[in-house]
Amino acid sequence: MAAPQLSSEFSRALAENARYAAQFDRSDLPLPPGRKLAVLACMDARLTVEDVLGLRTGDAHIIRNAGGLASDDAIRSLVISQHLLGTEEIIVIEHTGCGMLTFRDEEVLSDLAEKTGAEVDLSLHAFKDLDANLVAQVERIRAHPWISDVPVHGLVYEVETGRLRPVA
Repeated sequence: MAAPQLSSEFSRALAENARYAAQFDRSDLPLPPGRKLAVLACMDARLTVEDVLGLRTGDAHIIRNAGGLASDDAIRSLVISQHLLGTEEIIVIEHTGCGMLTFRDEEVLSDLAEKTGAEVDLSLHAFKDLDANLVAQVERIRAHPWISDVPVHGLVYEVETGRLRPVA
């Protein structure tokens, strides 16, 4: 079997890692996050959670997915974060201009089935109302029986200004 070709982006990533490792000084950080904070945020590349919240490596658990949704997997991570690693507060961040506002699940799933020839039972969880969706995610986290009774906040990151707007 032939070795995979290295893309320019993959090669760049490896070179950056070599630079990072050469000056690495964080091997003594403790496993639990120092601020006892867990953040669930959208995966959008315009949102750098650490910068927006003034966090440093080791301060918080940051869980990301498309839309910043309280999916089963995000809840699983929050449960582990709380019960095994001691986090005591949760912030959910969604943002203006989110791609999840731009499509309907049915249309994308139909298009993907046509392109690939395979139908898959997968919900993409697109939404139409940013604030209502954020409130629903916060409520889902608060209502989960394995999530501790801790503060759970909902914030909208405004990509136009960099500001956070409390919603839930």
